[in-house]
Amino acid sequence: MMDPVNGMLLAAGRGERMEPLSTVIPKPALEVLDRPLLASALAHLRRAGCERMVVNLHRHPEMVAAAARDAGGDLAFSWEPDLLGGAGGLAAARPLLGRGAVLVGNADVWGDLDLAPLLAAGGEQTAVLALVRHPDPARWSSVLLDHAGHVQAFLPPGAPHEGEPYLFTGFQLIGAGVLAELPAPPAAMSVVWEALRPRGALLGVVVQGSWYEVGTPWAYRELVTRLLVQGSWVHPQAAVLKGGRIVCSAVGAGCRVGADVTVSESVLTGAAAVEGGCELQRCVVAGPVNLTGAGRVSEALILPQGRFPLR
Repeated sequence: MMDPVNGMLLAAGRGERMEPLSTVIPKPALEVLDRPLLASALAHLRRAGCERMVVNLHRHPEMVAAAARDAGGDLAFSWEPDLLGGAGGLAAARPLLGRGAVLVGNADVWGDLDLAPLLAAGGEQTAVLALVRHPDPARWSSVLLDHAGHVQAFLPPGAPHEGEPYLFTGFQLIGAGVLAELPAPPAAMSVVWEALRPRGALLGVVVQGSWYEVGTPWAYRELVTRLLVQGSWVHPQAAVLKGGRIVCSAVGAGCRVGADVTVSESVLTGAAAVEGGCELQRCVVAGPVNLTGAGRVSEALILPQGRFPLR
């Protein structure tokens, strides 16, 4: 199959696993070292040659749209006042997408995948899933393939299985014929997959590269601190006063760290301020909050509406 000319970024979720952080900042717009989270998936679509890209929106639509524009590229937006599901959102976006196959990506993943095998697979009447070798079948669901690359089953986390399990990366190539016959919204993508699977029209290809899922506040902190590679990062528009200690942490745009503050393995974002002798370890502080005099705080999510366990 030729490289797709259309790209679709699924960014219209509720972000329920990211709560209560997603009440303040929607998951696709979370700051990852001066880039929004959705920038990674958009970059994959651009590298694949997508000339036309659509982003669907639901919760905090203005913030997600602004983050997508900041990430660059010529984009169109599909507004969903009511959630339509993965397949429903794709069906509703067809007038914006135009003709041809569509490369679909999820907005809540970060990585650097080689999608060339995905782009080379399939046809007009198939859907092809980009898979990686499974790092943790007990944590995430698994995909099983036969010897010819047909999807045989989807297994819940921890389910017993024979053969090698694979993990779905969130990227898939939807053939033009499948796109034309999508069910009317609302509809989950699993409905389309299960219709294609018995016909041998649901395929999987194993791709190489790095991949991280960012579904929870703890996973968000883990991603950012992993990208730091034992260093720290301070946005040019952040302020760290003399005497403030930043250890393996990220301090985002508009944030402030006081002179007597220690921030370790943590993320500050959304114009958060930490002052008054605080010592943070493995925390996320987000939104217009001024944390002062809190002493030592570990593994907490700190928001304008209060403090919550990070996991």
